[in-house]
Amino acid sequence: MTLTAAHPTWRTDPQLRSIAEATVALLGDHATVTNVAAPGFSGRNGAWVMTLDSGRRVFVKQISLVKAGEAAFTRSLAYATFAAEHPRFAAPGPRLLAHCSRRQLLVFEYCSGSSLAQLLVDEKVPHSFSTTAGRLLARLHSGPTSGLLPTNPPSPPVAMFHGVPHHRYAELTLAELRLWPTLQQDAELVEAVSQLRTVEDSHRTAPIHGDLRLDQFHIDGDELSLLDWEEFGQGDPARDLGTLAGEWIYRAVLDTVTSRAGAGSPPDRFDTASATRRITERMTHLVPQIRRLWTAYRSETATTDEGFATRATAHLGWHLIDRTVTRASFVAQLPGIERAAAGIGRRILLHPDRYAIALGIEESVA
Repeated sequence: MTLTAAHPTWRTDPQLRSIAEATVALLGDHATVTNVAAPGFSGRNGAWVMTLDSGRRVFVKQISLVKAGEAAFTRSLAYATFAAEHPRFAAPGPRLLAHCSRRQLLVFEYCSGSSLAQLLVDEKVPHSFSTTAGRLLARLHSGPTSGLLPTNPPSPPVAMFHGVPHHRYAELTLAELRLWPTLQQDAELVEAVSQLRTVEDSHRTAPIHGDLRLDQFHIDGDELSLLDWEEFGQGDPARDLGTLAGEWIYRAVLDTVTSRAGAGSPPDRFDTASATRRITERMTHLVPQIRRLWTAYRSETATTDEGFATRATAHLGWHLIDRTVTRASFVAQLPGIERAAAGIGRRILLHPDRYAIALGIEESVA
């Protein structure tokens, strides 16, 4: 986990000092906090790396009830219980050490290493990642579901496709105000999104992570860890596979304006033809990795779910749109490359059966 510099005001910030004191009390080891640093990423929850006087480091998260919801805390605890009771199926990752429901605090072991998102930027993703991740997800999805809450993913937000609630208008950015009418007026897209959610609801058969992104995988040497279980529950395993593959493709599309992954220098000016060539070049490099992920996963699962590949591909397509929607919430105007990603996602979501094999997702393993 990459860290920023120590929090400059943690000793004088009453709220942060209170969280540090609560962390020590929860751990119950009579320690004191000597340093507080923010992780090298920002998210919807409060997050800090705290160093104790023994030199030990812990990762502290405070769930935001406004941004993440109360269920995020409950589901995080549910995964900790699942991992303790069913270690054979649990993904490697930092253990939950303590928690406080009143303050929505979660205290984890510190996770060393680097996130896959950072390794992707640095062009240091291990060749073995695809296979290891596929096997990891296969084990998780083979686990027992007794006692698990059904997943309730916030995405796709089906209701938003039929109209933005009045109370939300004041919260939307200029980019969102332009984007949502375009999405809502696309009748084929609205139907595909509704169908994806309906089909997903009828295939809640396995324990799933529920919100896979590259920054939730951490690699330390040869060890791969998976973090952030705030959407954990009994759901459709196709969501996990499709979302992870979709995240890869989203990053690849955004990388068309860079020379990463051995690509040549981008053109001085993009037009439709040059953008298409660059995206094709990226996909040629990426599809074998997705195929290795898929092959490793299917080689360790005995499912007879014939629609699995199509659903995974549909989730892949939606993820590209979802990332664009998320990006719009931070900017006044969407970059053209983001709109291109959403356009690719739309085509895949509308016709997942046409794109599955081309993207490395096949129904059977030879």
